[in-house]
Amino acid sequence: MSQKFSWSFSGGAPSGAGVNNSGSAEIDAITSAAVTLVKAMPADRDLALQIDDVEKLAFFIMTSSLNDGSVDVKADGATRTKLTGPLILYGEAIALFAGDLQTLSLRNSSATDAAEITILLGFKLD
Repeated sequence: MSQKFSWSFSGGAPSGAGVNNSGSAEIDAITSAAVTLVKAMPADRDLALQIDDVEKLAFFIMTSSLNDGSVDVKADGATRTKLTGPLILYGEAIALFAGDLQTLSLRNSSATDAAEITILLGFKLD
């Protein structure tokens, strides 16, 4: 049974430049994952998402408690992406990030702080 997922995004600068948008999507399933990355990790931590067809995803959202670039993520052999804010991918943009999401490799290079990572995934099963 599908369900409605509502989203909104806004951001702006004191100069008045900004963006404000919202919408919704019908999705068939939603799931989340959370992991803590210890500080100064000597190696990657692999997170098995087991998603081989990203075309079935309606959205992919990843947030980190550290947004200074010390946390990075790599999917399916792609270039590492440093997290400097939330990673929000919607629709066909997900395939630009990863051809599959079988495993995400995460690393925290912060010498002082652990990182809390949250991932939210929405699926279209048709």
